Amino acid sequence: MKRGKEIKIDTTNNLNVIFGTVDNKNPKSVYITISGWADPKIEDEVNYGKIIRNIHKQIKHTLHNNGVNYFFDLNKTIVDFDMRESGIIFGKRSYMCCEITLFQINNYPLTSSELQTALVEVLNLIVRNNLAPNEHFEFHKTKD
Repeated sequence: MKRGKEIKIDTTNNLNVIFGTVDNKNPKSVYITISGWADPKIEDEVNYGKIIRNIHKQIKHTLHNNGVNYFFDLNKTIVDFDMRESGIIFGKRSYMCCEITLFQINNYPLTSSELQTALVEVLNLIVRNNLAPNEHFEFHKTKD
């Protein structure tokens, strides 16, 4: 029997977003999956490994300093920012995926409006502070 649940959210114009939980009956943790295609803005040779690590670090920093701490235990957050630096070439989009796992203080079901509001708030923080104003990449929903 499938216990997990996912909800696709269409709140951003340039990223694909999914909210989910592994166990919908007892949702101790929830995740936000943000995915899209990154188009490099700079034609010069750049150390993309360092840039990707900085984006990952900035997302963690944003969560810990501005996160919705009344809803989630921010000491237990997991951030997985995945983007392969080896294939990044100017003029070619590269796949990007960021999964953020948050552990709830109270076990609200994924379908509750309170939890969805808190998840959208976290999503907007990450997009507004780390992904939308990025000086190295422009993000898109599709590869084309």
